[in-house]
Amino acid sequence: MRKYAALQSHLSRRNGRPEMLTFEDIENIIGAPLPQSAVKHRSFWANDNQDHHTHARSWMRAGYRVAYVDRDQKVIRFERTR
Repeated sequence: MRKYAALQSHLSRRNGRPEMLTFEDIENIIGAPLPQSAVKHRSFWANDNQDHHTHARSWMRAGYRVAYVDRDQKVIRFERTR
């Protein structure tokens, strides 16, 4: 199973409702720590469907996009795209 499949499942169950998650929430959902690039680089949270961005594909396949990122506060807001 892909590392971020649980995040995709979690967001799919939201039925289109926006979701604000902390980095810790996401780590609990996926059952693993986020990479340091999640904190260091805004681009980690880009809505980018490239092959090497499996984390982004997880929320995009669930029909969500990252609408807000605060790396200092370690929170992410996901909003429905479709």
